[in-house]
Amino acid sequence: MRKLFIALIASALALGGQAYAQEGFSVGASVGYANIEFDDSSLTFDGSDTGYKIFGTWMFSENWGIEGGWVDMGTPDDTVLGIPVKIDVSGIDVFFVGSMPVADNFDLFGKAGMVSWDADFTIGDSEVGVESGSDDGEDLALGFGGRWKLGEQFGIRGEYEWFDISDADSVWVVSVGVDFFF
Repeated sequence: MRKLFIALIASALALGGQAYAQEGFSVGASVGYANIEFDDSSLTFDGSDTGYKIFGTWMFSENWGIEGGWVDMGTPDDTVLGIPVKIDVSGIDVFFVGSMPVADNFDLFGKAGMVSWDADFTIGDSEVGVESGSDDGEDLALGFGGRWKLGEQFGIRGEYEWFDISDADSVWVVSVGVDFFF
């Protein structure tokens, strides 16, 4: 299913004509909603928090580029079996980006890549005792969104990113941010 999704996005993006996403470099930052879920037979965690990211994109053609950045998914928390649990996740990601123009100043994009993540977790509070630990890994990351260019050097973007973190059922971020073009 993932391979089909990636192939469809890549095919659609390859058909794009003249893009607002011209060749060149941009940097940006976004803020949004981050969610982490896992559901074991006896344990369920569904927490969310504000997520942040900074990124740089190099479009080596009108339709293709690479993007790298840092993402902080905040500290989602939930109560599991009556005990508070917090998970602090951040990572560095790199994506291959495809862009398809839909207007002179607006394009849609899809991206596929990897995220190298670190997670710190805390179980409990001062009343029941506190346990903590950490985990890390490298996993698949996918995303899609749109960019609206407001001038020669400034744009707004919205996007959805999904991270295939092996220990979780679902990790995703929806964000809105700005791009600065050079």
